[in-house]
Amino acid sequence: MKFTINNIKLVQLLTSTILVVAATSLLLFGGSSIYKNKIYGHNFAGDESASFLALMDQIQTEVSLINTNLIDDNQSLAIDHFKQIKILYTKNIKKEIAERNERIANEISSFINETSIAIEKNNNQDISDSAKNFNDVLAEAISVRIDPDAMTNATINALHFADLINSIDLSYANAIGTKPMNMSAINMGNNSTMSHGNNTNNNTMANMKMNHGNSMTSMSKHTDNNPNTIDNITVSNMASYQTAKELTNNAIELFNSTIKQNIPSNATENAKAIESGLQQLKNMIESKASYNKIMGIIHGTIQTNTQEVFNLPLKTSK
Repeated sequence: MKFTINNIKLVQLLTSTILVVAATSLLLFGGSSIYKNKIYGHNFAGDESASFLALMDQIQTEVSLINTNLIDDNQSLAIDHFKQIKILYTKNIKKEIAERNERIANEISSFINETSIAIEKNNNQDISDSAKNFNDVLAEAISVRIDPDAMTNATINALHFADLINSIDLSYANAIGTKPMNMSAINMGNNSTMSHGNNTNNNTMANMKMNHGNSMTSMSKHTDNNPNTIDNITVSNMASYQTAKELTNNAIELFNSTIKQNIPSNATENAKAIESGLQQLKNMIESKASYNKIMGIIHGTIQTNTQEVFNLPLKTSK
């Protein structure tokens, strides 16, 4: 073929067009998980029962911390925890409970109103007297909202646990004034690139390749998980820090009471890894460790081993 000036220009035009199309496709599809799906933590496929159980845990935690702070005469922190309850107990959640049992929905609303008054009076006795009753009401809400079979389902319990762990991640990140890690691009079945989305820390975990076939060590080698290293990170939101600590205690209790019993005998190493990871997480939060360390334990040890044991489904990026 004889190349004329016109032919050369045509080839250049076609080449440029192909490059533009390829670049556009990459932005639309390759980058969609980074910019469109800002879902933090392991992106497990949601289960309504598991999410509801985790929500009840969080509300109970905030109520307990309101009481604790009023006892310590810290009204401002009690107010912060009350604000979190208002965020958690949405109109949709109230409607969902009311559809099953209107009395329970009304009792929860009444308690929230009474709590607001008690905080305003800085009166912890009023909270202490009603908190136990409130826990009973939340237990009723669980019983009417969740099918009994679901309560004993190992996968749902594991997803409940995973949701609780993700809440710790979110609370701790908020406590130290950073953005949580974005794991929405993760694909447990393959080696995949993990993106942090808009994480302003630009830490060493960004864009790393994570092989879940070697999950127990893949993430830890990118972070310093030595519990003896003292970071003493500054806490900018004490209420969120208190929540992270209390939710960690709840997660440990849930693991010991429910999750551990559901782990098969051929996964004892995974069980040990999760148990050890939870204790490390507790110690690191109490010592105000860097977010990298918290993230490494949560997503590199606890969540990954939980996913492997229970084969938890993950959402696909859209």
